[in-house]
Amino acid sequence: MKIADILNKKKTLSFEVFPPKRNTDIGNLYEVIKDLDSLNPDFMSVTYGALGTTTDNSAMIAKFIKNNTTCEPLAHITGIASTKSDITNLCNELKAAHIENVLTLRGDNPDNQTNIVSDFKHASDLALFIRQQFGNDFSCAGACYPEKHPEAVSFETDIDNLKKKQEAGMQFFTTQLFFDNNVFYRFLIKARKAGITVPIIPGIMPVTNYKQIDRIIQVSSAHIPIQLQNYFDKYRNDKQALEEIGIIFTSYQILDLLTNDIDGLHIYSMNKSHFIKKLMDNISYVTTGYFANK
Repeated sequence: MKIADILNKKKTLSFEVFPPKRNTDIGNLYEVIKDLDSLNPDFMSVTYGALGTTTDNSAMIAKFIKNNTTCEPLAHITGIASTKSDITNLCNELKAAHIENVLTLRGDNPDNQTNIVSDFKHASDLALFIRQQFGNDFSCAGACYPEKHPEAVSFETDIDNLKKKQEAGMQFFTTQLFFDNNVFYRFLIKARKAGITVPIIPGIMPVTNYKQIDRIIQVSSAHIPIQLQNYFDKYRNDKQALEEIGIIFTSYQILDLLTNDIDGLHIYSMNKSHFIKKLMDNISYVTTGYFANK
């Protein structure tokens, strides 16, 4: 089933997983996927490795989700280092597996290589190509950045680019992670005023260890609220305390989002189903009712 059609009927719960670096760990990921499926998500997204590093595994994992869970897979597709032929072949493979949902991304240039051959400069180019080649075979999603894409010259320019993605055929968006809900609300208001009408689903990443904080700042430039930073500074060497802090902080963040009537909730699982299950159990009564209806 297409995720865009699900969003027309109800608010969605979803999780993201990523292919393991070692093929020998794929079995462990399958167990994680089964655990996450027990939480009744509407869909589960699978990230895509740059320059084909995990391309085959990404498609294989999406097929596993399709055939072994009750939710829909959302396969990530990146345009960087991809030709039109590459994308056509991948989409044909997904179509043959009855996978109807893709998330189109430009992708990051690994190690700033300058000799990469690509037919797609922007994510909107990729989405438009898929729509032209495959019509309504796929429900196409996109990414957005509540705190502005790091490469965008301004917040307004980034919103303009988001509108281009919608015009290219993207039917809903999931956001980059954020920790300050006010950042998301400001972004949502500006996006709606700019004419972006499709669902915008906030992406949440529970933080469970101190190293994650530093890595998140370096990779995404996400603002870390001072209270969360203080918690992690005080308990940086206490693994159990940090996990508890992560559950409590993320629970409050999610509850605030639900109170403000978001379109859905997308959680970056980091392939840690045990933690996600603890988190969802902590707010199970509220979430069960929220995601049961539109």
